[in-house]
Amino acid sequence: MSDVEKLNTFNLYIFGGTGDLANRKLLPALFRQFILGSFSDQSNITGIGTKELSEEDYLNIVQNSLQKHSDLYSDELWQKFSNKLTYKKIDINNDEDWKNFEPQSIDAVKIFYLAIPPSLYESISSKLHSYQCIDEKSRIVVEKPIGSDLETAKKINDSLSIGFSENQIYRIDHYLGKEAVQNLLALRFGNIIFEQSWSNRAIDHVQITVAEDLGVEDRGNYYDKTGALKDMIQNHLIQILCLIAMEPPVSINSESVRDEKLKVLKSLAPFDLNNIKTNSVRARYSEGVYNKEAVKAYIDEDGVEETNNTETFVALKLFINNWRWSGVPFFLRTGKRMKKKVSEIVVRYKNIPHNIFSSDAKVHSNQLVLRIHPDEGVDLKLNTKEPSVSGFNLEELPLDLNLQDYYEMGHQDCYERLLLDVIKGNQALFVRKDEIEASWEWIDSITKLWNSEDIPMDEYSSGSWGPSSSELMLSKENKKWIDKN
Repeated sequence: MSDVEKLNTFNLYIFGGTGDLANRKLLPALFRQFILGSFSDQSNITGIGTKELSEEDYLNIVQNSLQKHSDLYSDELWQKFSNKLTYKKIDINNDEDWKNFEPQSIDAVKIFYLAIPPSLYESISSKLHSYQCIDEKSRIVVEKPIGSDLETAKKINDSLSIGFSENQIYRIDHYLGKEAVQNLLALRFGNIIFEQSWSNRAIDHVQITVAEDLGVEDRGNYYDKTGALKDMIQNHLIQILCLIAMEPPVSINSESVRDEKLKVLKSLAPFDLNNIKTNSVRARYSEGVYNKEAVKAYIDEDGVEETNNTETFVALKLFINNWRWSGVPFFLRTGKRMKKKVSEIVVRYKNIPHNIFSSDAKVHSNQLVLRIHPDEGVDLKLNTKEPSVSGFNLEELPLDLNLQDYYEMGHQDCYERLLLDVIKGNQALFVRKDEIEASWEWIDSITKLWNSEDIPMDEYSSGSWGPSSSELMLSKENKKWIDKN
């Protein structure tokens, strides 16, 4: 067997194997990588659920899911892939089910993927340990949220540590698997023209926006206990911030990536009573129009309790207390029911120190835009001279790199990359225990201040870019959000 075959030989056990995440994301991602030849013939996938299902019933569920979620599906390919699938019924509290669960012991990694609610992590990890299912080649994969505050995050981390060492635990944030987020690292550390100006010497401020056009849909009961700060800022936006602000790691595939991200988290300036009102905005959507149809307010959504005072929009102004970023404000913004679904990073450079052109020549500050969604790419806006035989008029024009012009982007999914990294044992794109706890410590400080101070809950119309207070937070410094019409 070749080294490549050894590397990609695995037994994957998906707890929650009949659930939405498994059928909508994990199995289609595995199916595509199977077609591309990423797995050896000895690899196997076991779906684990609480239902009494025959092998045929389970295969029918997966087949229907692939027909719906994979544009590479064919009956011929399905027949080959289905040979790798089995089903196992396990009731977490049934000792007999666990006694009959014997992970295969071929010379391969054993991956336990917990596509289940975090409240069950402790029970699963404990059972895997008690019934001696774990060895040195075992790995466990868990989805966010890792806790709802620092205390619960520590409890989950401690429960995972019952049977697994830290280098066996893979905490997924699917945003880190997105191609455009990966390209942020390539842009920074593969192009000296950017890295040389990537600091407070040249950058005026940075904006990170993750806007969703949908409301809470059928997740009202869950979301009302969470809110935008914990659901989006603590996970996705903080991780993007770390990649923007971190120092160069020793290697892109080394533990030093996570070391550098942790340094950013520990350098985040804390909010306090003096700045929480001016540097944070929270709001929730009111009635409005989406896709030319009237939509209801957040407080009228199913499962939502008005008394919970849960936000669907957050904007923050924050600082990083280190030499590279001292004095540079970072503006983070996320919300539901906004005008468009868009995720992007805007790096706004400082103005030139002296205008050598005519007094009426408008010299724009340079702007770098990294588009994560919907059209992945990079825009760099520069000042150029308008073609003319008289005068020296400047115009702002973009250098536009659309990745879809050069690569076939349609089939790629972040879970494919992340699953392959788990199989290969590469943890660079996964969140470490100390990262999780450092980010929650910072988030908890905001939550406590919101609860103790008179921080208003603003409103914004569905289909807008958020509340006016968010615009005001930037306009006080003669800045504005870079919105897409």
